[in-house]
Amino acid sequence: MVRKLTPKQQKRQQESEIIDEYHKLITEEALEPLYQSFLEWKSGSLPYFELTELIHQFHKKNQEIYKDFSYTEHKELLLLAKMKLGRLTEEDIIDNKWLLKRWGYEDRT
Repeated sequence: MVRKLTPKQQKRQQESEIIDEYHKLITEEALEPLYQSFLEWKSGSLPYFELTELIHQFHKKNQEIYKDFSYTEHKELLLLAKMKLGRLTEEDIIDNKWLLKRWGYEDRT
């Protein structure tokens, strides 16, 4: 028997999906330059010691991403994810105008 989610559970699941999508986006953005560096290393245009330094720098960046997702309040993280993914609702904008402005968001409606 399939258990139906309550509206509160559905909302929480949707929020988690948005946060997961945002996490994937910023992690992949951080990984892309490293990937390009691996290609340069493989082609012989980047020395291995430079690649290892870039790996180390990515690791530090990834630790920062981890901290942001582990220690930021859920509501704030969700709002940031919605802003970065272009999914803010009118209610989000109205209720969080000061914070969004602090983050550099400009309402273009």
